[in-house]
Amino acid sequence: MKRLRIPFTVLNIGQRIPNIDALVLTTLKEVFNINNYNERKVNFVPYKEEENFEKYLFNFLKIYQCGFKEYSKLLFSIDPGETIGMIVFLDGMYFYSKTFFTKEDLLTDIRKCIANIEEESRNEIKLIFKIGRGVSYPFILEFITNIYQIFQKKDNIRIYLINELKSSKFKFHKIFKSLSKHEASALILALRKGVKVDRDTYQKFFELKKSDKTLKKQLVQELNEISFLNRNIDLLKSLIIDLLHCKISIDRAFDIINQEQVLKQYPE
Repeated sequence: MKRLRIPFTVLNIGQRIPNIDALVLTTLKEVFNINNYNERKVNFVPYKEEENFEKYLFNFLKIYQCGFKEYSKLLFSIDPGETIGMIVFLDGMYFYSKTFFTKEDLLTDIRKCIANIEEESRNEIKLIFKIGRGVSYPFILEFITNIYQIFQKKDNIRIYLINELKSSKFKFHKIFKSLSKHEASALILALRKGVKVDRDTYQKFFELKKSDKTLKKQLVQELNEISFLNRNIDLLKSLIIDLLHCKISIDRAFDIINQEQVLKQYPE
């Protein structure tokens, strides 16, 4: 809980549950012995003894961060390299972040996350991947190939290659101690639109960006958007704070960025 920045209190059996909005983690056996609580404010997340505890915590975090609902979209923003940072958004809300030291561990976590979300969903989840393109092309090519192989039966996949320019310049991980610098970079990449690729174009991206006029225009536009945020650090910082505190969604963050760009371009 400390690592996830979730405030908590340990209650003894029989101790009254405070009259505040809260999620209570307890065993399935004990949940029936708990009384004297405000049913409108308190919700229980019971743990079955035979249940996988890792999955139990995953489901708790899902409800705590993103609410209890039917989910439809997962965004994985990835800062690749020897050390890999990843941040995940569920239906636009910050879900969790992790650091990995191998591509295999990264892919394993992605597969588990998607499987756990889809297990309780009636609809297919839309998958969005934002991948920094600042490292060697072979890594990016191999990773995207792995994604398409693992999820070959899924049609609802979107992949964007993101310019990593100065994404590690801002030391936001020093503000949020639970974020590694690689996770912080992944968060900044999530706030960039990038260039969309698909099964037919991802292998040719680095070749096409030198010759394709449409792609060149997209890259210039992407650079302009990055430069805007780099010049407006206070805006970027406030967006990151609100995202990590689940006050706004990633979609709302983009709306705010667009509004600020218009105001800067056409001041009253």
